[in-house]
Amino acid sequence: MNDKKVRIVVPMHPIKDVKPSLVNMIIKEAGLTREEILKLLREL
Repeated sequence: MNDKKVRIVVPMHPIKDVKPSLVNMIIKEAGLTREEILKLLREL
C-alpha cells in the first residue's frame, strides 16, 4: 500500500446493491488488493 492520498467516490443507494464489477474497479483505483480492503473493512 502506498502513502499517496487519493479521494475515491463510492456510490451508495439505499435500495440497490453495488455491483461486484464496480467494487473491483474501486479497489483497483484505490491501489489495494482484495485482502487489504477486507482487512480494512474488518477494522470498521
